[in-house]
Amino acid sequence: TLVLTAGCCVLSGTGTWNATAIAAVLMAMIYSTEAVSGGNLNPAVSFALGLSGAMTWPRVFEYWVAQIFAGAVAGGTCMVLFAPKAATLAPVEPFSWPHAMIV
Repeated sequence: TLVLTAGCCVLSGTGTWNATAIAAVLMAMIYSTEAVSGGNLNPAVSFALGLSGAMTWPRVFEYWVAQIFAGAVAGGTCMVLFAPKAATLAPVEPFSWPHAMIV
């Protein structure tokens, strides 16, 4: 849902309210999934929970599969909704892909 929201904001928004829209959706997602998964919606958070021992590694991998699959489905949905318009995902000068990979 967050990937879909961000994609919709990039492709249709003016930029003025994009950050607010994304933050509002993230807040609603965390509050709505808190009882089920602790609001764990990010693969990096799953990784941190695995490192800290708060989540078992098999469970971390299950979360990763679900989170990455959901992101891919949301990205595909955004592409279908806004076809043929598309957002370019690439670093902006003066940065390159090696810079982006470090972050």
